[in-house]
Amino acid sequence: MKKLAVVTFCVTLLSIGLIASAEGTNAGSFARDGIGARALAMGGSFVGVADDSSAGFWNPAGVAYMSGYRLGGMSVVGGQFGIPDIEYYDLSLLAKPIQTGSGSSLGVGITWISHVVSGIPYTGDDGGTFSDTQSLFLVSLAWPFDLGDWSLAVGANLKYYRHTLLTGVGSGLGADLGVLLNGSVGTVPISFGFVSMDTLETTINWSGTQHNPVNYVPWILKGGGSLVLMDGTLRLSADVDFSPAAIHSELERYSNLDRLHLGMEIVPIEQLALRGGLILWRDGTRRWSAGVGLIPWDGMSLD
Repeated sequence: MKKLAVVTFCVTLLSIGLIASAEGTNAGSFARDGIGARALAMGGSFVGVADDSSAGFWNPAGVAYMSGYRLGGMSVVGGQFGIPDIEYYDLSLLAKPIQTGSGSSLGVGITWISHVVSGIPYTGDDGGTFSDTQSLFLVSLAWPFDLGDWSLAVGANLKYYRHTLLTGVGSGLGADLGVLLNGSVGTVPISFGFVSMDTLETTINWSGTQHNPVNYVPWILKGGGSLVLMDGTLRLSADVDFSPAAIHSELERYSNLDRLHLGMEIVPIEQLALRGGLILWRDGTRRWSAGVGLIPWDGMSLD
């Protein structure tokens, strides 16, 4: 009998900005903060965790450790906070489709992220409004390897960006590469992860516009770790983001994308998780986050 793994329906509030389609090197920023209320509450320090339905986004290698099926989604609460025309949501499905034989360890995931800004007024004399729609589709593949007391998983994402604005359509294919190492030091479970996001930069080509610009999604390297203390009731995690040399820009590199992520998760009882996080930028900017997870019954959580 197949085990139905954790089903996570997440509701959270994000600050989402309108992304212009001019020539540039900061495409795809609508999805850069990530997905999953649990991961976001932990400050986005999830590269070394990657153990729920959002794993395909944070570290595709984590998909290799999933058991059964995992279905999860997130939706922004917008209207009651004064931004009814902004929508942001995602849906993920992770599974091990091959149940027997040498391929039974293969992990597969599909993730869809959507960001829509509607009701944007025209600046001309025609009046009316238009919408800005951006989507990201990811297909994840991952495989684990037994290293004795430790295990190593490798994974990859094939990702497709699509952006529609007025008569213009921009699209492009990119790739993520990830590794995740799980083990323990003494009695303390510990894990380390590394991800190359939008490896060598993802190119977004536009059509149907006056100038048909080309945008680029910056290449970001992420490394992180996580450890579990106090008999599994406390998890601490930390990630570092680093943008290497810019390939399609006169800038030496995108230093504004360098960030430090810190997170923690406390589980005082099996049905409740308390989370907090912090993101730090090079210029001293900081952003705090917090969240609560409820597990009404085994196999389902609400964050």
